[in-house]
Amino acid sequence: MGVILSPLLILGYLGVTGNVDFAQVFYKLALRVVLPIVIGQITRWGLPSVVEYYTKHKKTFKKLQQLALVFIVYTVFCRTFAANNGNSA
Repeated sequence: MGVILSPLLILGYLGVTGNVDFAQVFYKLALRVVLPIVIGQITRWGLPSVVEYYTKHKKTFKKLQQLALVFIVYTVFCRTFAANNGNSA
């Protein structure tokens, strides 16, 4: 619900107009946010062996999750500065 409601609220509060393909935006949000959550819940409730494996190796998964988050932040940081490579402040 928040995936759909948040962009609409921001657009309403800011009052900014523009040409945005809402179908494409919602498709990308669904693909990147909602689909992994749905797959995770189906896996959690439908495959107890996966839950058991995860529980057994919880510390390793936690470390991988932290490393993935750091990698995501790092890549966004690098892309931001790579896009502004020729511009000086």
